[in-house]
Amino acid sequence: MGNIFLKAYSNDERHSVISQIQSVISKYGHVVDFMLFSDISLTIKIEIEEFKVDKLYDDLNENLKIDKFEYLNSVSQKERTIYLNITFNKGTGNLIIEVPGVPG
Repeated sequence: MGNIFLKAYSNDERHSVISQIQSVISKYGHVVDFMLFSDISLTIKIEIEEFKVDKLYDDLNENLKIDKFEYLNSVSQKERTIYLNITFNKGTGNLIIEVPGVPG
């Protein structure tokens, strides 16, 4: 049993989507890494017990459009790794991170 790769899409505002999915993921597993690709996409590495994978998929699917996933129907507590890639359809590729001026 290898890693699980999920591909998702969102038309909503990136910051609100990230906040929503962060709370969903924290109910079932842990974010161990993430990679932001400008404002176009985000990949999240999630560690989760296998028996929680199906429910995580269902809950994420309420906030995102996720490609079809074949349910595991598992009761195993074995640790699994999920790579969730989210594409933000309204992304421009010009992510600007504003850094506030620090006096000094």
